[in-house]
Amino acid sequence: MIRRPAFTLIELLVAIGIIALLVAILVPTLRMARESARSTACLSNVRQIGVLLNAYLVTSDGYLPNLTNREFVTDPLPVMDNVLVSRNDSTEVFDCPADTGGVYETSGTSYFWNFTVSGQRIEQLDSLVGGSRAELVPLASDKEGWHPNLRDRVNVLYADGHAENQLEFATSLP
Repeated sequence: MIRRPAFTLIELLVAIGIIALLVAILVPTLRMARESARSTACLSNVRQIGVLLNAYLVTSDGYLPNLTNREFVTDPLPVMDNVLVSRNDSTEVFDCPADTGGVYETSGTSYFWNFTVSGQRIEQLDSLVGGSRAELVPLASDKEGWHPNLRDRVNVLYADGHAENQLEFATSLP
């Protein structure tokens, strides 16, 4: 009878320990990768809102829509998700994948509209934030900072059409 070499209890425990260590290293990395992917998808949504807004500007002779921000989806207000899309279009672009607090379900959009620029001509903007420099005037942004990998930052669509996650909100006075 031939005996096959078998694992000893110590060797088995060492192998299990190594596997547990690898899992402990990989789980946070995978979580961060998932959060980063959600943030990227959300930034893509903000860019798509910019595309919808450009289509609106073409049909409105360059005037921004008169929009507001609603608290509940049942409020009959002119907002991004019912002005920038036609009846047959999907409103999924207004749902940030990182919005786990149900803001989209409650209000119809995960994004905030800068109502201070509503009704203005895009070429002649005058805003409290950014003044008349289109590259500094935010039009739409995340309603909340729900991207843990973007500490104190939100995704923002600017009036010149670019979108980024660089706007920082101060949490304390200087």
